[in-house]
Amino acid sequence: MPESILPPKPTGPSYQDAPPPPPQPKTNGFAIASLILAIPALSLMLSIVFGFVALVQTRRDGRPGKGLAIAGLSVSGAWLVVIAVSVAVTLSGSDSVFAVHKGDCFTTESSTTITRVACDQPHGDEVYAVIALPGGDAYPGEETLAALSRDYCTGEQDAFFVNTSPPTNLVMAVYYPHEAAWRGDDHSAVCTLESESGGLRNPVVH
Repeated sequence: MPESILPPKPTGPSYQDAPPPPPQPKTNGFAIASLILAIPALSLMLSIVFGFVALVQTRRDGRPGKGLAIAGLSVSGAWLVVIAVSVAVTLSGSDSVFAVHKGDCFTTESSTTITRVACDQPHGDEVYAVIALPGGDAYPGEETLAALSRDYCTGEQDAFFVNTSPPTNLVMAVYYPHEAAWRGDDHSAVCTLESESGGLRNPVVH
């Protein structure tokens, strides 16, 4: 019989001899810290600093964490926008209409919230009287306060325009406290001259 010819035995290391895969690099710790510190909005500066440190390190050594760093910076940026808007609103002069004084000018934000402005700037209302309303802690009722405030403001308007007549483009506006404001110690009627078009640009001549 002819002898069988077997293929040569492969040489080299077998699969059992293959080296183990290299360990995966750990996620950058600064990136993790940046995202965690951004969430409570109490440590924004640390979050921003750690985020930029993580971006530099991950770019240099290739370790994972770039996405976490970007997320931390994004959350911190969103918080900064919220804080900036809140500060701008606070500094803009928004106030309760019951905190004004005679001679103040303002634009209305809501039924009881206003933004005070200089009277030589565009505005809708000029205060000509602030009158303390009688009554104790018990709320007199909306109808009672409305009628009382209107009577007081009408009398004060007559006294305000002693030498001139009220401009035809202005109307009397009366602000009186609702129940919650009354219980919060706002016990005044605010009398204003209001431009229906919001086009007042100077103090009202009287």
